[in-house]
Amino acid sequence: MSHKETEQLQMMQYRMMLENLPQHPENLQQLEAIAENGSAEVMYILGWCYFKGEYLPKDLDKSQYWLEKAKATGHEKAEELLVYCQFLQITKQAKENKLRVH
Repeated sequence: MSHKETEQLQMMQYRMMLENLPQHPENLQQLEAIAENGSAEVMYILGWCYFKGEYLPKDLDKSQYWLEKAKATGHEKAEELLVYCQFLQITKQAKENKLRVH
């Protein structure tokens, strides 16, 4: 099996783990452990899922955490999504501050 085929199989496995989260919440801990052990792709996937609110509840703080880790490993797509995530965080904070003033 080629390296590319192995990667494709892993991606399918990660997606199935996410899709099955409602029935198997322990899958999140497994994915987080894979990410913490250095898988930049899983770091990015977790960041993306938290950013979009797909498979996982939308959480910009968690998204930023995982995207920063993915970026630090050199993941190509992580930086772009991280910048957008940070922009949304700043916008959200500005709105919250404006509501407190008024």
